[in-house]
Amino acid sequence: MRNRDKESTRKRILDAAMDVFSEKGYTNALIDDIAKESDTSKGAFYFHFPSKKAIFEALLQTLVQRIVRDVEDAIDARQGAIDKIEGALHTVLGTFSRHEKATRLLFVEATGLGKIFDQHVYAAHRQFARLIAKHLQTAVDDGSIMPIDVDLTAYAWLGAIHEVLFMTLLGPEKRSLESLTDPLCSLLVSSLRRSSAERPAPPSQDANHDGLAADHGVSY
Repeated sequence: MRNRDKESTRKRILDAAMDVFSEKGYTNALIDDIAKESDTSKGAFYFHFPSKKAIFEALLQTLVQRIVRDVEDAIDARQGAIDKIEGALHTVLGTFSRHEKATRLLFVEATGLGKIFDQHVYAAHRQFARLIAKHLQTAVDDGSIMPIDVDLTAYAWLGAIHEVLFMTLLGPEKRSLESLTDPLCSLLVSSLRRSSAERPAPPSQDANHDGLAADHGVSY
């Protein structure tokens, strides 16, 4: 019972911190604000987290773990390499759309806070990119798409997702990320299907025969 109470308090503090950081930004957020929002005390806060920096890092890790878990679950339910990639993209964007405060925390508030936070953000981006690259490589290996640089493609896709997130979170039009999920996924995945469609077909025996005949000046 005591352990459950501790976990419940910790989660309440984390949820409150998410709201406070999203509203005030990391720099302006105070531990007093988090304690008040979570209906706890500063003593309870320091029991679970030694500093504001520590709880911010915990929030980043929680968000990344949630996305990776959801993506892996979605991929398991899909069939075919390209379908799995599409499922991964939909899940990543869907998670960002459902958890806008957490997304703002990872892609807006954590940017430019210093070397330590930059390392956390880079580690998160690298984990997402590796997840995408792994399934791109599977698509290459089974012949679903032409050979590509999967790491470069994964980071290029992540860059596109990053820019769309900034547009939805900070842009004056305030477009819904949910409304952009399908078009963005289609845009990214269509490049793979186009590459596969453009793969040159192996020459047929008839084509080889015609070529040899032409070389010798023979007509049929």
